[in-house]
Amino acid sequence: MRKRRQYWMAMAVTAVVAAGVLAGCGDKEDKGGKVETQTEESAKSQKEESVASGSAAEESAETKEVQEGKDDSQGEGQKADVESGSQDGQQADVESGSQDGQQAEGQDEGAGDAVEKNDVFGEFQTKTLDGEDVDQELFGKSDLTMVNIWGTFCGPCIREMPDLGELSREYADKGFQMVGIISDVSKPGDETALEIVESTEADYTHLVIPKDANMQYRILKNAQVVPTTIFLDKDGNQIGDTYPGARSKKQWTAIIDEMLGKVSNE
Repeated sequence: MRKRRQYWMAMAVTAVVAAGVLAGCGDKEDKGGKVETQTEESAKSQKEESVASGSAAEESAETKEVQEGKDDSQGEGQKADVESGSQDGQQADVESGSQDGQQAEGQDEGAGDAVEKNDVFGEFQTKTLDGEDVDQELFGKSDLTMVNIWGTFCGPCIREMPDLGELSREYADKGFQMVGIISDVSKPGDETALEIVESTEADYTHLVIPKDANMQYRILKNAQVVPTTIFLDKDGNQIGDTYPGARSKKQWTAIIDEMLGKVSNE
């Protein structure tokens, strides 16, 4: 009886243990199933993320290509604009240069006409140092007139006047005349000027400049310094260059001979 009781107790314990084992195995299988399910879901999620990532990368690459295409297109457009602008600018420069050249050419032609119609002093009326009336007709008395602009304050002017007086007398019968213009005297009879002319024997015609703005400008514009000498033909046109500064008699003789040759060939 006792053995039978022990037997059934042992069987009961065995049943309990077996039930526990089975229960534990069931949990393990459930957990495993859960793990497997989670693993499959994770793999599926990663695959979806990978696909999404790939799509995003492709879209990014396509966007980049499109953007680069736009940049290239814009770059080419800008380059074309620059080249077009450069060509337009060059064409404008050429046209501008052509116009400037034509304008300059026209001005040169106008200057040539001005030289041909040179009106150095224009029409004027003034007086000589001795008080005689004189005008532009003075230049018509000789083929060549040597006009020497001087000042009573000018040492070089006064020092060359004796030579100019001699030249005036020596060339008097060769279609030549000497005329002095006193830059700082506006009225006839100036004592300082008369004294200089007498002491240097510069006994040729000397003109005073009246206090007339136009007359002063037309005469003195030809003289940036004193003395200054110019040569005019019988029509009052300038012959040759303007000669600033004093020169020796020998130098003036060579220049006068050259100027006489020019007027005789006209």
